[in-house]
Amino acid sequence: MLTYFYCRFYKTRRCVKERMEREESLYRNREETTTSYSSSEKNEYERTNEEQKEFVASLWQDIKDGARALVSQEPLLGGLIYSKILNQPTFEKSLSYVLSSKIANAQVLAGQWQELMFEAIQKEPVISYCAATDIRACVERDPACPNPTHCFLFYKGFHGLETQRVSHWLWGHGRKPLACYMQSLVSETFGMDLHPAAMFGRGVMIDHATSIVVGETAVIGDGCTLFHGVTLGGTGKTRGDRHPKLGKRVVVGSNASILGNVKVADDCKIGSSAVLVHDVPPGTTIVGTKGKVLSGKYGSALRSRL
Repeated sequence: MLTYFYCRFYKTRRCVKERMEREESLYRNREETTTSYSSSEKNEYERTNEEQKEFVASLWQDIKDGARALVSQEPLLGGLIYSKILNQPTFEKSLSYVLSSKIANAQVLAGQWQELMFEAIQKEPVISYCAATDIRACVERDPACPNPTHCFLFYKGFHGLETQRVSHWLWGHGRKPLACYMQSLVSETFGMDLHPAAMFGRGVMIDHATSIVVGETAVIGDGCTLFHGVTLGGTGKTRGDRHPKLGKRVVVGSNASILGNVKVADDCKIGSSAVLVHDVPPGTTIVGTKGKVLSGKYGSALRSRL
C-alpha cells in the first residue's frame, strides 16, 4: 500500500515537472516569435518631423471642423468652443489654452500657465505630436468618443496626460518644484496622480482616469491603454528604479495594480482588479488575484485553510 502511494506521488511530481517545462518552452518560443515580429514591423508612431507636422495639422483641421458642427448643433456651447478652438491660431496655442484653463487658480493665473505651456510645446515639439496621437487613440479605441473635438474638450484623461507631458519637460529642465506643483494640481483637478518623471509613449489612452496612479520611474510604451483605478506603483521595499515598465500596446484594466520594477512585454492584457508583481512575456493575458498569508500570529493556521 505504501509503495502504491509513493509511486503515485513521484508520478504526480514528474507530470507537474514535465508540464512546467513544456509551458516554459512555449513561453520562450512565444517571446522569441513576438520579439522577431516586433523588430520587423514598422512602428506606426515613427514619423519624420515633416510627417509629424502634417499629422498634427490634419488633426487640427478635424478638431476645427468638429467644433463648427458642435456650435451649430448646440449654440449654448459657442463661447466655450470659440474661446478654446475657433479663435486659436494653431493646435499648440489651443492645447495650451485648454490645459491652462483647467489647472489655473488664484496663485498662478491661466495666462501664466498658458505662456509656460506654450513655451514648453515650442521648445519640445514632440509634446504636440504626442497629444495628437493620444487624441487619435481615444477616437479609435473608445466607442464613446465620436470625434477628436469631443476628446479635446471633454476628456479629463487626455487633459491630465498632456499636462503631465508639460510637467515632464519642466522636470527634465531642472524645474522640479514647479513640475511637482503641476502634478498636485492635476491630482486635485482630474483625480489622477501622474509623477512628472514618469515616461509616457505616444498614442496613449487613459479612459475615465479617476484614481490612476503612475509612479516616478514608471515607463508606459506606445499605444498603451489604462483604465480608471490603475496603479503603477512600487512595493515600498526599494528605492531608485522601482516602478513598472509597460511595453507597446499593453492594456491595463480598471483597478489593476502592477507593483515593483516589473516588465510587462508588448501586447499584454492585465484584467480588472488583477495584482501583478512579476515580469510578463509578450502577448500574455493576466487575470485575478489571490491573497497569500506570509506571516503573522495566526499565519500557520490560516495557511492550512487557504
